[in-house]
Amino acid sequence: MDLPLVITRLVHIIAGSFWVGAAIYLSVLLEPRIRSGSIDLERQILRRTSRLNSLWITNAAVITIVSGFVLISMTPERSMTDLGESGWGVMILIGLLAALAAFFISGFAGMATAKLRRAFESVENSPDATISPESEQQLAMFRRRLSSLGYLNAVLVVVAVGSMAIARYV
Repeated sequence: MDLPLVITRLVHIIAGSFWVGAAIYLSVLLEPRIRSGSIDLERQILRRTSRLNSLWITNAAVITIVSGFVLISMTPERSMTDLGESGWGVMILIGLLAALAAFFISGFAGMATAKLRRAFESVENSPDATISPESEQQLAMFRRRLSSLGYLNAVLVVVAVGSMAIARYV
């Protein structure tokens, strides 16, 4: 048994599972439920969790991607030169590209979350703490953008996991 390979694979699988699970949970379950509540509830949850979510999910993504590159180099009879060449290489390349795209999409989602958080704070700090029609439109735009980015991110991480799982069998 190649212990470093086993440990690297476990790190890759655990971090990737967290990343995928968090992406799906946030976009498919949590975000729609938060949106169905009051704006005040959304503001409170966003203020308390957005930075923490970003930190954990970003770290899980980085660990997954880095350990994936290490796995390619450690896997017997496989290397970076196989990417795009064999069935295994094509599936790993698709997974790698989907993972990198998801990583960048989650960065854009983080920026959209920060804008939404700032928009909430500006409403909260306004003299009468009411939402103007212009602010309401801006909040709706940030919400739609964040929702779209969240769903796209979830789809991309599922594609990444699926293609890498298939790679073993092609």
